Amino acid sequence: MKTMTQRMFNEVKDGLTRTVRSAAIKSGDIAMETCCMTFFHEPKIPLELLKASAHK
Repeated sequence: MKTMTQRMFNEVKDGLTRTVRSAAIKSGDIAMETCCMTFFHEPKIPLELLKASAHK
């Protein structure tokens, strides 16, 4: 049989595990959104620069 202190520590560990897991999920979601927004960004390049580099 588990003592009261063992049960209390198990509850604290479970609560800490849930907190860390939810924080990891949230930070992963934010990182994925940032990554996707960064890679799908297409900068506008002036046509003059494109034509100049094509003639070189």
